Amino acid sequence: MVRVKNPDEIRAMVKDHPMELRRVFSIAAHIDHGKTTTSDYLLRRAGLMSDHDAGSKLMTDSDEEEQERGITIFTSVVLLSYEFKGQTYLFEINDTPGHISFTGEVSRALRGSDGAIILVDALEGVMTQTETNIRLAVGEEMCKPVLFINKVDRLISELKLPPKKVFERIDTIISQVNALIRKIAPKEFAKDWQVSFAKNSVAIGSAKDGWAFTLDILKESGHNDPSIVFEKYAENDKQWLRDNLHLEDSLLRMVIQHLPSPADAQKYKIPKIWGGDLESEVGQALLNCDRNGPLLGMITKVFIDPKSKRPTLIGRVFSGTIRAGQNIQLISQKKKVPVKRLGVMEITDILDCDEIPAGNLFAVFGFIAPSGESFIEPGLDAPGFEEITYA
Repeated sequence: MVRVKNPDEIRAMVKDHPMELRRVFSIAAHIDHGKTTTSDYLLRRAGLMSDHDAGSKLMTDSDEEEQERGITIFTSVVLLSYEFKGQTYLFEINDTPGHISFTGEVSRALRGSDGAIILVDALEGVMTQTETNIRLAVGEEMCKPVLFINKVDRLISELKLPPKKVFERIDTIISQVNALIRKIAPKEFAKDWQVSFAKNSVAIGSAKDGWAFTLDILKESGHNDPSIVFEKYAENDKQWLRDNLHLEDSLLRMVIQHLPSPADAQKYKIPKIWGGDLESEVGQALLNCDRNGPLLGMITKVFIDPKSKRPTLIGRVFSGTIRAGQNIQLISQKKKVPVKRLGVMEITDILDCDEIPAGNLFAVFGFIAPSGESFIEPGLDAPGFEEITYA
């Protein structure tokens, strides 16, 4: 079951939840391929939206311009918990823009993430921004990918394709995505990061209609043949699909099984994004995502809070622990600034926290700094992170 916990439980999980039960990831796609609709269904299952609104309200499009234009411009952050095999997982999710004009937001979100759900419209297939997202995620920011092929309902309802043609199209999309991963990923990950329906790193479904399946989810429904989807559309029984092929289970189990924890990810992400001495105290703390090590983090987003109308900064703590009330040192700007208010984002709300350790996203008030700025604890001598690559 996926849900949002009460504020005290969220604070406790952010501070103390086991590292292996955490996932920080982005959802990235070409414009209008269904990222925000997908996020809505995760929120529906968490109780943040009604069943009626999910798929149409676009709750993570919280900015007025986003609502008016019908596209995601800024990155929204959502915290969810999910119960799986007796364990509770904490997810910190970035819903990123799809329009090519806002790929800077995607790049910055990926810097703070450890993995990415690459979302592709089954009808349109792999598009220009899909390729860009894979290059940024896999090649630049070392985010391991999984794949969600969305809008399969369009192949069935609009194009009236028979099952064989639908499966051929899906196989083509998987092959195209894997070809890009092989081309872009570092050699040591080119094979391991391939996506596969047989290995449950590919999900297929329709966020609009509220269903999706991986191979395991399909088997759990009592069916080994995906043709059951065609039967239910022919019977106009989308409710069966929603009740038996849960979108959130398919995506979040895929994330649990295939995307890394912050501690695992930073072992190979840090050498790519930080040029300092990996054998130093700071380097070792970064590689191990050590909450007790020296503080080092990065600002990945700056925006005006829609409620307080004040500048808000979002970032990632890579080592150490950031605390409310402390001063931090901005490396590029070479100045100390105060952390007046600290918390975690929940779409447009900020939940105050007294401290946030390594492996988490955070939100902070109290100073202004550009996206991409690195920070350390005062008195620490260490380089900042590499500049973020933009498309």
